[in-house]
Amino acid sequence: MNEQPPSAPQRGTGLAFVQHWDWVAEKGLMPQATARAYRAAVSQILKIDDGWEDREVQGLDVDALISRFRNLSSLSPTSLSTYESRFRSALASYVSYLENPASYQPRGRRNTPGGDGKRPKDKGKKEPEAGPRDAAEPSTEVATPAARLVVYPFPVRQDLFAELKLPADLSLDEARRLGRFLEAVALSDPGSSGT
Repeated sequence: MNEQPPSAPQRGTGLAFVQHWDWVAEKGLMPQATARAYRAAVSQILKIDDGWEDREVQGLDVDALISRFRNLSSLSPTSLSTYESRFRSALASYVSYLENPASYQPRGRRNTPGGDGKRPKDKGKKEPEAGPRDAAEPSTEVATPAARLVVYPFPVRQDLFAELKLPADLSLDEARRLGRFLEAVALSDPGSSGT
């Protein structure tokens, strides 16, 4: 288990940290949905900084980074807390990987009943995979043979969220095309005369 994600440019960088969760999912080291939820939180928080790809993650000021993410985000307070929790757990897990790849066990979910001091998992019940869920957080990935789709919440209005299923590798051109499509299907703004 001491393999590094094959496309990671350099161990310990922001880009390697994001790609690590793809590798964890591919190797079956944790449930895929959990790994992808971690990846979403990590990438969204890191991307608020220019040059995040080459930044050393072990030197991050996590509190300052998360504070800036909270200030720039339009997510609900519950979702922000979920992102923060996932980011901190993912960072602790990734640092343990960097320190000892040979004995690496992701920290997202324990496989041994009661091994973490919590009550044993009931076999008939399904646990949440990575913290509380609400309508404003990326949830699961929809696997298709051709492309991996990630479900992203979109706050349409203050009390209404939509889910967008988009390719994990969505290009800028595709995003622009999607934006034009949404403009075409939108009803006129309230208060305008609309035609």
